[in-house]
Amino acid sequence: MTATDSIGLLSRRRPIPKVGADPGEAHRRLRRTKVQGLKITITLSVLGMATLTVGVAAQDWTQREFPLAPSNSSDNFVAPYFDGFYQNEDGTYTLSFGFMNRNDEDLIEIALGEDNFIEPAEFDGAQPTSFPVVSYTRLGLFGGPRERGAFGVVVPADFEGDVWWTVTTDGYTTRVPGRLESPGRIIKGAYELSRGAMAAGSLRPGIRFEEDGPEVVGIEGIRYSQTLTASVGEPVEVRFWAVDRGERELVPVNMSLWKHQGPVGATVAFESLTEAPAGAAAPRRGFRAHGPGPVRTGEAVLLPTEGPQANMGHFTAMFDTPGQYVIRVRVDNFNAADSGPGLQCCWSNGYVVVSVNEDKY
Repeated sequence: MTATDSIGLLSRRRPIPKVGADPGEAHRRLRRTKVQGLKITITLSVLGMATLTVGVAAQDWTQREFPLAPSNSSDNFVAPYFDGFYQNEDGTYTLSFGFMNRNDEDLIEIALGEDNFIEPAEFDGAQPTSFPVVSYTRLGLFGGPRERGAFGVVVPADFEGDVWWTVTTDGYTTRVPGRLESPGRIIKGAYELSRGAMAAGSLRPGIRFEEDGPEVVGIEGIRYSQTLTASVGEPVEVRFWAVDRGERELVPVNMSLWKHQGPVGATVAFESLTEAPAGAAAPRRGFRAHGPGPVRTGEAVLLPTEGPQANMGHFTAMFDTPGQYVIRVRVDNFNAADSGPGLQCCWSNGYVVVSVNEDKY
């Protein structure tokens, strides 16, 4: 572990204003803020966390200095995380990144730019701008309050150095490096994630946006082949296909939907059109009922494995604000005994870009 202290001047710090609501969640709009007084920068190099920039005037020093401490109910920050890396078949590497919203309820949104960026700049732009609160423990899953593998950065086979993700929440900055090697010999290679089967045989599911199209497995995911267009208040419809690849008895795949990027404060309303699987068991405590209906951000929907909609996910997204959006479609097999959001093994991502206009064409 290394520590570097530096001192600088900040200007005045402003509170975070509240904005509209997603169903069941409080939302928060973040502005770029300035803080007056003394600033201390602490740089740490540990798995999953990195640089913390702490303002003396900032509230609750315990929360600011120790992101793994119990969270406050509100007025807290987003911590970016580097989950690890894996090597791809072509020799390149995927660096997996996620985040933790340190609040109990407040959704934090931070636009791409000086408060949310990746360096080197060639890798910038894939990161989320919307950071909902997650709590997998409440669902009986191993994973806690972190959202792992929200996006991946693919680097060349001969890449050297770090890929830094920097996030500033209300004037408070956290940074994390994605890297292929740890600084010391003792833990060299500690960041590498396994792509092999879990103890009972679970593997990442595959996802594709065409029934007979190419299938992708991994955090970096697959992008819809075209940018969809929509108008405010008019739903856009999306279909995809996902299959379990486990080396065991196959299990149904879940889909969950996320506003990955979009205008700060804008709401995306998701609705599942996926039919309930035949003979599906009652949903786990905290999960939604099977079948069509509204879906909250990150809420799991079980996909059917038989019939005309076998392995198909089908949903709509409706937008209340014009702008450019990216929807993340996560497919997982968390129903398996050796799978879960904290195990780094068992989900893949798909991304859908939607351009939303004010008026209907």
